[in-house]
Amino acid sequence: MRKKILIGIPPKNHIDLAMDEVDGLENLGYSCETITYTRNNQNLSVFNKLMGVLANAFDLVKHLNRFQPDILYLNSRFEPVGSTRDFITLLAIKFFVKRRPKIAIKSHGSNFDIFIKKSFFYKKMVLPFLIEQVDLWWFLSQDEKRTIALHHAKMGSKIFVTPNIINPRRSVSSPLFLEKYGIPKDKFTFLFVGRMVKEKGVFSIIKSIPLFEQRDECIFIFVGNGDDFEKIKLISKELNLDKYVCFLGFIPEEECDHFYANTDALVFPSHDEGFAMALFKSLACGMPILTTQIRAAKDYLKEPNNCLWVDGHSEQSVATALNRLYEDTELRKRMSENNVLLGRNFLKEKVTQQMQRDFLTVTEANKKF
Repeated sequence: MRKKILIGIPPKNHIDLAMDEVDGLENLGYSCETITYTRNNQNLSVFNKLMGVLANAFDLVKHLNRFQPDILYLNSRFEPVGSTRDFITLLAIKFFVKRRPKIAIKSHGSNFDIFIKKSFFYKKMVLPFLIEQVDLWWFLSQDEKRTIALHHAKMGSKIFVTPNIINPRRSVSSPLFLEKYGIPKDKFTFLFVGRMVKEKGVFSIIKSIPLFEQRDECIFIFVGNGDDFEKIKLISKELNLDKYVCFLGFIPEEECDHFYANTDALVFPSHDEGFAMALFKSLACGMPILTTQIRAAKDYLKEPNNCLWVDGHSEQSVATALNRLYEDTELRKRMSENNVLLGRNFLKEKVTQQMQRDFLTVTEANKKF
């Protein structure tokens, strides 16, 4: 009999990633169903957020009692709000689900302030309950695993590290795409994709351009919006960078993926990331990369084989790397070839096979999923 997995997925962000996991697990012989599991609208009141979490939890309970899966797999985040949602959900499951499945959570981001919060609610209720109830916890980097083990040994024993699935075939090179977004064919194009906020290192990119010796041969494409979007554009004007930059704002993920196959190098000096999809999508498409040595990036990338490391707080560091990458054609070629090869580690088949192995490790000695 096929083992069954109920998978909690987001309603809109990274749907392709979630469905790639579903497809890969089904190809391995699992019977999968999905249910929406996500954060509430952040503009709602605390009361309405709580009502939303409760409604979602009891919808999940009904689904579990009907489907009776062997595994419940939830996509979430390890931080105060996300962990509170998980706590309420698993509490409902504990009391109202007839046949308890194994529970796996994948954390797409973490904030370890939850370990040092002094409130009774987090320290004595949320964390102990989650650690007791969750059988397998996936994080996206070894750095997160080590940090958790230092704070809580029991939780650390349940942590596994997994990458996200990356499908480079979703990025297609096309002259029509360049024309659609006004990207000149005769310029070397540096790409940034992400939220336009300080934490993503966008200020260091903008301020590095006047220090970049070859800027007249290049253009910088910024895809995304965020709290600092207007401020970034203002700085660009103050520095007279209009002819070097192109701000495209938010573009839906399915469309955005094509930028990786239609630009020349990624600049991603983020200050804090887990497994940055922009970074690994560009890698799988064979792009040369400038990025910061944090979390999943330092797990998989090496300098100069795959990238050049930069200090995301320093425009001089970014400018130095821009000059080096642009001037060294052979370096870019080697990086591109190496990154295509490295990107194969994140294909659907490899990632879901690893997930299956992790499922097996949390079962009883003679019981297999």
